[in-house]
Amino acid sequence: MEITKFIAQFLYRIRYWLFWGSFFITLLTIYFTQFLPYSYTVEGSLYAGVTNEISIDGSRVNSFTINSTFDNLIGIAKSQSTLQRVSIRLLAISLTYGEEWKDNQYIQALHYRQLLQTTPKEVLALVDRKDVNKTAEALTNYHKNNKGNFVYIKFNQGGAFYSLAALENINIVRVTTSDILKLSYTSADPGLTQQTLLLLIEELRAAYEEIRFSAINDVISYFEDQVKKSKKELSDAEDDLTRYNIQERVINYTEESKALAITRYEVDDRLEEVMRRYESAVALRKLLDEKMDVRAQTIINQSNLLKNLDKISTTTQDIMKREIFISDKNHESDNELTKKKNLLKETEEQISDLSDNINALNFTKEGVSIKSMVDEWLQALVEEAKSGAELQVLLDRQQDIFDQYEKMSPVGTQTQRKERAISFAENYYSAQIDGLNKAILQKRNTEMNSTNLKDVSVPEYPLKDNGRKRSLYVIIAFLGSIVFIIIYFLIIELLDHTLRDAERSERLTGLPVIAAFNGTSNLKFRGFLKTCNRIAASYACRQLSRYLQPGRPTVINLLSIHSSEGKSFLSKYLRNQWGVQGLRVRIVVAGEDFNTKDGSFMRATQLSDFWQLNEAEQIPDIILIEYPALHKSAIPLQVLQKADANLLVANAKRLWREDDDKIISPIRESMNGTPLWIYLNNADREVVESFTGTLPPITPLHSYLTQLAQLGLTSCKAAVK
Repeated sequence: MEITKFIAQFLYRIRYWLFWGSFFITLLTIYFTQFLPYSYTVEGSLYAGVTNEISIDGSRVNSFTINSTFDNLIGIAKSQSTLQRVSIRLLAISLTYGEEWKDNQYIQALHYRQLLQTTPKEVLALVDRKDVNKTAEALTNYHKNNKGNFVYIKFNQGGAFYSLAALENINIVRVTTSDILKLSYTSADPGLTQQTLLLLIEELRAAYEEIRFSAINDVISYFEDQVKKSKKELSDAEDDLTRYNIQERVINYTEESKALAITRYEVDDRLEEVMRRYESAVALRKLLDEKMDVRAQTIINQSNLLKNLDKISTTTQDIMKREIFISDKNHESDNELTKKKNLLKETEEQISDLSDNINALNFTKEGVSIKSMVDEWLQALVEEAKSGAELQVLLDRQQDIFDQYEKMSPVGTQTQRKERAISFAENYYSAQIDGLNKAILQKRNTEMNSTNLKDVSVPEYPLKDNGRKRSLYVIIAFLGSIVFIIIYFLIIELLDHTLRDAERSERLTGLPVIAAFNGTSNLKFRGFLKTCNRIAASYACRQLSRYLQPGRPTVINLLSIHSSEGKSFLSKYLRNQWGVQGLRVRIVVAGEDFNTKDGSFMRATQLSDFWQLNEAEQIPDIILIEYPALHKSAIPLQVLQKADANLLVANAKRLWREDDDKIISPIRESMNGTPLWIYLNNADREVVESFTGTLPPITPLHSYLTQLAQLGLTSCKAAVK
């Protein structure tokens, strides 16, 4: 209950602060809120299509990927680089389409004029009123090439519409667990609000696509470069093998080496056969030469036999060479070969004609018939010439084959080496093509999912503002001012060491408060001041009346810690009030009626030791003794103990210091039952009324407020008979 009473009295005490403070703050709020800008809200929605994504292989994305995708979308939209591009393009739109005295769908005239006032001429020179894209490009280049310029400052410093602080107010949220991204933005210009969201959505699409496809595009570019490089390396390797085959006259090394081996074995077989025939013919011819008659030899030597034998040998070599390099199927169709064979046949017939000349010799020297011997000898001679010619041709052919072996052996090694290089280049080329195909497939898979970023609701131009909420601001200001005033004075109430009222004085000094006095400082009720003081003095006299002693003077000491706290002022009102009641009051003042510097004062044990009543004076009923200030002069404690009452007069407006407490503590502790009270002087009207009741002038409002302060919530005036 004490807390309730404290709160009620506290609010009553600060009632004027509460009323006028809240009233003044509310009026200021009403005045300044009329200049509040209008606000417009624009909303838009995007369909991301993340939860419905299906890759080319038919697999669905997991929840982590979905959440990560939405976080990426919101992060991209909120990133500083994205907002900076939006700011530059929004500034370009404002400078391109703005009109000074006419609102349009892009920017209001007021905001355009404000923008022109802050835009330097060098920036205005970059504006192309016909092409906003050129303006945006020029502003972007200007921003890049001039650090700390107007565009940079416009974005990084606080301000409306174009600054980072303003654009960060764009709200982007995912609608529950759906694929919808909701964007909303509020600003003071309807056109700029709409354009901001449109630009952000456009930048979001471009930035998101760039981020999602930048990595895969880099991979594709890498594989494309590698495919071109590997294809060139493969072509170079193949061209090198072709040049080498042309240089070495190799068409197909494997087949050619195989054909060369077959030819070698065929030549070896024919060489062996011809050699046998040649050796047989030579042996037979030598045997017949021994048996031939000398005359036959002479005839043979004198004839043209040798010439024909050479012709047979030459012709046989030609036939042999031609047959070696011509296939068997083409032998009959070759005219040159047929001609050579006919020539060989004719030569053989000419040699056969020699037998007629030799037949003249009937017998040899041994008496053997020479006719059959000459035929055999001629056949052996012809066979020797033919087989000798064939043998020479085959030996030459065999040497050619050996020469080709020497040539083909290193060619094979080089060919295999180059073919291995081609195979390696071809495999690397195939691997790069495979990687490129996979990268393209991945890009296509990403494209299938990324194309789902579509508009659900396009940001529309707002036709109605949100309202400036002036009433809300006024209510907040009114309630806030009341709360602030209460908290402010409550802190002062708890921390302040000013005496002020009875409760605080008792808490700070440890002494009870007997009464309070208005003093002379209340200008509002100065016409009623004396009346109020008399009422307060009457209350004090009533409180002190219980200490009046019959048959002797009542001694009441008036003390103060500091000078000029109102002892004399108070004593006069008390004397007058008691005088009205028929009591004689004698006021004894230090320095006038007794000397505080006299040794007898400090050694006094009772009042009569330093002050005596004149014989001419009547014995008073009450003696009021005004002592000097305690912080300047010491007062004998025994004198205070023998008094009937002690009043410590204190200015309610002053601070109670620690040294004040140290001064009063010895007196408080040595009273031994003698009353020691505090009498508050110069107190507020409410403090005095807490003792005396309502002071004049009595008004209904004041009476009602006083009643509320005393928690008389249901009390009313009613006469009782």
